[in-house]
Amino acid sequence: MRSHTIAENMKYRIMTPRDLLCLLATYLGIFSIALCQSTCPTRCLCYLSQLPRTITCSKQGLEVFPENISDVVQELNLSNNLLTNVTDDINRLIDLRILKLARNKLTSLPEDLSSLNSLQTLDLTANNIKHIVDVRSIVQLSSLTVLYLSRNPLSKLEGLMSASIRALDASHCEIRELTNTSLDDLPELTMLTLMGNPLKDINKTWSPKLEWLDMSDCLLNYLRPDTFNGFPALEELRLSNNPTLVYSTRNSTLTHSKLKTLDVSKCNLDRPGLHGLPSLTQARLSRNMIHMLPDRIFAKNRKLGFLYLNANGIEKLNMSTFEGLVKLQVLDLSANYLEVIHPLTFHENVELKVLNLSYNVLYELPSLMSTVTTLDASSNLISDLDENFLANMPKIRSVILNNNQLQKFPSKLKSTSLKNLDLRRNRLVEVCNDTFLELPQLLRIDLSGNRLTEAINPEIFRNNPDLNTIKLEDNPWRCDCIDLYLTYSFLTEPPAKTVDQSLLCQSPSNVSGYTWHTACFNIWNKSLYYNKDRTWGFVMIVLLTIVVLSGSFISIRHMMRIKRRAIEQRQQLETLRLLSQRRNQIAQQQQQQQQQEHIEHVPEPRIHPLELIGPPSYEEAIQMPRLARSLDNLDEISETTSVRVMGSADNIRYKYRRTRRTKKKIQSEDDLLRREERRHERLRRERNNSAGNSEIVLPQSQRNSKANTARRARRNSAISDSIETGSERVRAKPQTPSSRKRRQRYTVYDGHSTDDEDSDVGPVGSSRSIVIRELRREPKSGYREPVVEQDS
Repeated sequence: MRSHTIAENMKYRIMTPRDLLCLLATYLGIFSIALCQSTCPTRCLCYLSQLPRTITCSKQGLEVFPENISDVVQELNLSNNLLTNVTDDINRLIDLRILKLARNKLTSLPEDLSSLNSLQTLDLTANNIKHIVDVRSIVQLSSLTVLYLSRNPLSKLEGLMSASIRALDASHCEIRELTNTSLDDLPELTMLTLMGNPLKDINKTWSPKLEWLDMSDCLLNYLRPDTFNGFPALEELRLSNNPTLVYSTRNSTLTHSKLKTLDVSKCNLDRPGLHGLPSLTQARLSRNMIHMLPDRIFAKNRKLGFLYLNANGIEKLNMSTFEGLVKLQVLDLSANYLEVIHPLTFHENVELKVLNLSYNVLYELPSLMSTVTTLDASSNLISDLDENFLANMPKIRSVILNNNQLQKFPSKLKSTSLKNLDLRRNRLVEVCNDTFLELPQLLRIDLSGNRLTEAINPEIFRNNPDLNTIKLEDNPWRCDCIDLYLTYSFLTEPPAKTVDQSLLCQSPSNVSGYTWHTACFNIWNKSLYYNKDRTWGFVMIVLLTIVVLSGSFISIRHMMRIKRRAIEQRQQLETLRLLSQRRNQIAQQQQQQQQQEHIEHVPEPRIHPLELIGPPSYEEAIQMPRLARSLDNLDEISETTSVRVMGSADNIRYKYRRTRRTKKKIQSEDDLLRREERRHERLRRERNNSAGNSEIVLPQSQRNSKANTARRARRNSAISDSIETGSERVRAKPQTPSSRKRRQRYTVYDGHSTDDEDSDVGPVGSSRSIVIRELRREPKSGYREPVVEQDS
């Protein structure tokens, strides 16, 4: 029974994994609800998962205070908006520590801010708050320590109450006066900024815990000696850029027993006036009108450690000017008119570390007796240095002499502590071999911007084992590569002491602007390559030679092939041209041969009836064309004219038969012989003429004219023969064209006719024999195509 009860108890005590997950989810939900009771406002960025929990709504153009802000926020940024008021909902943000409302249009704060017990910083910069009474609810912020009211049109601070504010920024407002009650209600105030206000007077203002006060860029005029006695804890006072400020006269000066830092730069002061400030440790008097420093003027400021007198126009320093400044560590005398400095000027400043004498008109630098560690004499007119000018500065570590007129640096310069030597932009033309011999601790030397031309012998630095930086840029180096090799090797061998690209040649002109390495690469590496890579160089030369010869051989061979192909192509073209020319010649020869054969086989011209006197010879008879019909048939044709080739219209037109010509009388035998000779001669001429005409083709008009001329010649010759022989034949009457046409007869057989009566019918077109051509049958309409006679 008992064991059963224990088992039941264990059953209820043990949780399943499912129950554990449900419980974890419940806790997470509760934590999330507690962390974010509301969502992130519109146009805001929320960072609630990190510390401090922040919501940023700046530069969103908000005109109304956002709602639904998480009440767990610690920093709320609403700056750079257009807010005109803050709602009472802000009291819900009980964890708020920083509230930024800068650069809005706020004129006041809510009356009740009592719930913001955690608020530590409130920024109301650049709003439109005109009166302190409009922000009197600040007194309810019990944890507020920092308040920003700058750039508001506030005219006074009276009425501002807070028991916790430690820092107040009221700069660039419209405050013109600090009265004895201005800070009465701020008992914990330690820092006050009134910079940029039109403040002219401070009248017995009281703040027991104020330690830091800034009244720079105001309109302060005269400060009484007890002006700041109401600030017994004041340690730092800033009064810079008050152009009419006067706080020290011959009879009185500003006093304060605990003031440690004073800044009165840019105030047109004519004297330091620090003897009423015995606790002063830092005084900034730069950019004033202090031209003279009397002896022991700082004797009462024995705690002074930092003194800035730069840009005052000081012309002279006495030997005892800085006596009494036994704790002086930094002294700035730059940008004055100092020409000479006595060697014992700083002998009592046993803790002096930094001495700035730059931008003066010093012509020489004496052997100062001082414990200074850094000496800056840059931008002066120093042209010469004494080789012992470092002898009385046993702790010197850095000497800055840039922008002077040094032409020669002293040899055997001695210092066992010097580590940095700056000689930039001087006029040095050479460096002696023993210049740095007595500087064993030298780490860095800058010789850039000088007039060095010759290579620096590395032996110059033989006694500087720790030297790690040598700057030599911007010098007119003459690159004599043989002399530069050792220097270059010393400067660039690891660890490198200079930047390789900064070493540039100026001469000779062919390497001007090149780096040392580029200008002298071939010369520096010539022997190295020759010794190490001689075999490879020979092999490469042989390979290049083989490649060049092979390429030349292949190129020549290729060119020969191209030329051979070109020659073959020209030969082929020439062969084709000759073949074409030969074919043309053969064609011309064949054509001439055909023309010759045609000329030779041209039938003899038909004999005019007037020339037909006797029968033809045997040869003529053989050459005459074969008769188409027998003589009997020809007689029938000539008598009956029953065979016609013409159409019906011609038959009607030529229905009358032609009258037979009267037979010529027979002439004498001598006349016939002479006529026969003339006929043979005429035939020969005609053959010659026909052969010539076959080679030269004349125009149609010329051929017709020559044919007519030949007919007229034959006719005239026949008439002359009849006249000479005394023949009494009656000459036939010349026929008119109409009568000639009526007497024409067209006989068509095989294309030849021997009828002598038809030999004079129709005009003769050429000197060849006349052939009666076959005419096509005339259509019934009576139209016949014109017949054009062609030479056979």
